[in-house]
Amino acid sequence: MALSNTSDGITRREFFKNTAIKGTTAVALSAGGMAIPVSAQSAKSAKASAGTIREAARQTKVCRTADVVVVGGGPGGIGAALAAARSGADTVLIERYEHLGGMSTGGLVTIIPAMTDINGKQQIAGITQEWIKRLDAREAADYPKKEHWGSRDKKLVEYYRNRSPFYATSNSVGYSAHIDAEVSKCLFQDMMTEAGVKTYLHSWGTEPIMEGNQAKGVIFESKSGRQAVLAKIVIDSTGDGDLLPYTGARFETHIDKALRSSNLSFSYWIDNVDLKKYEQYKKANAKALAEKMREVRKLGGTAGFLTSNLKNQENVVWCFPRYANKSQYDVEELTRVEFLGRKEMMITHDFYKKNVPGFEKSFIVLSNSQLGTRGGRRVVGEYVVTEKDMKNKTPFKDTIAIFPGMDEKNPLMYMPYRCLIPRNVNNMLVACRAFSSDAVTNDAFNLIHHCICLGQAAGTAAAQSVKSRVDLRKIDIGALQSSLKKQGVILP
Repeated sequence: MALSNTSDGITRREFFKNTAIKGTTAVALSAGGMAIPVSAQSAKSAKASAGTIREAARQTKVCRTADVVVVGGGPGGIGAALAAARSGADTVLIERYEHLGGMSTGGLVTIIPAMTDINGKQQIAGITQEWIKRLDAREAADYPKKEHWGSRDKKLVEYYRNRSPFYATSNSVGYSAHIDAEVSKCLFQDMMTEAGVKTYLHSWGTEPIMEGNQAKGVIFESKSGRQAVLAKIVIDSTGDGDLLPYTGARFETHIDKALRSSNLSFSYWIDNVDLKKYEQYKKANAKALAEKMREVRKLGGTAGFLTSNLKNQENVVWCFPRYANKSQYDVEELTRVEFLGRKEMMITHDFYKKNVPGFEKSFIVLSNSQLGTRGGRRVVGEYVVTEKDMKNKTPFKDTIAIFPGMDEKNPLMYMPYRCLIPRNVNNMLVACRAFSSDAVTNDAFNLIHHCICLGQAAGTAAAQSVKSRVDLRKIDIGALQSSLKKQGVILP
């Protein structure tokens, strides 16, 4: 039987020899460098069958080749892309929204908590500290004075706790920051440009390009159609581990409903609030205000807010209600919570304007462009960090980050490099809240600054792997740790 040529000149036998089948999708790397996703049962046109369709074979344009491709421009992706590029790797960043920052910007989660341990010693620095320093230069960050970190003075603790419950936890003052989401979008963009990261916004990374268990790049969809980036290392920083189902990697999804991470949030800002008038009313009418908060809940709204604390934002408050859900990566659940969140936002604000002194002339100035997501897939990695590790006083030999612990008995949490490496998948790292962990550990250490730290380690490791031509599992850990320390990361 004769073997006809494909459109770019290779035979069909060569075509399928270079094709990796994953589920119902195959990706071929043609002689011309074209990545070609192909239906496992190739067809000339889509045909409906038993509730599914068979998609026609198509050629996908390779728009870029790189050393490292990072999918997701949230906290983990920012850390990964910047670290990889600054370490000398040709780096591409793919982000589905029109901005970078993820939860810290589009999610309006404008709190960076607990960067010091219970004694006031800073443990999280690196790119997180660089970001806050850049915000400082624009008067777009607020946090306790450094000389007060670790103080147990009751008056100081009360002062900072009144400003923000994040500024004073347990019985001491700590380093936590309120940040400006809109300024952060601009700063992250500047940082990527300075580092030479090729960034694609408005681009949804849909699936990895796989050859067996080898990650070879990423396919993404945008207004420009379906395109591919080929790379030596792929970093999943999507938050929910969106690439994992297409790699063959194992992952966990169960989350105890009692945990914080089982909830979605819908955040919004209310401006032009007379907080002095509100505070005076609250102080003189505590019982009446509590009754009003019960009333707004009965009407279907939510109660409570935090103040901005930023300069010239004295009239802005932040509302962040949480919503139980079945899944944080199910489109119907996401849509349901979006609708519910906006409905409750209107009920809440209408009630506040009519019934709470200080809110009479207020208005909703901004709502999140993406829901606050806390828990999704968690990759099963070379090491699974567990609740038991939260009590471990000894650093891992491959520690790549230190996180302040949960209490005085467990002051520090050491994170191993191995929790970023999916089992049985090569050329890939997971640098986001989908890191390898049990649900309890993930619930405690999947916040914005945690993800930046994991991303910074992953990007540095990826660049080291490319430069030394050594598998991600076999890189020199000492060299990785030394490089991270030079970047301002605090390690044992």
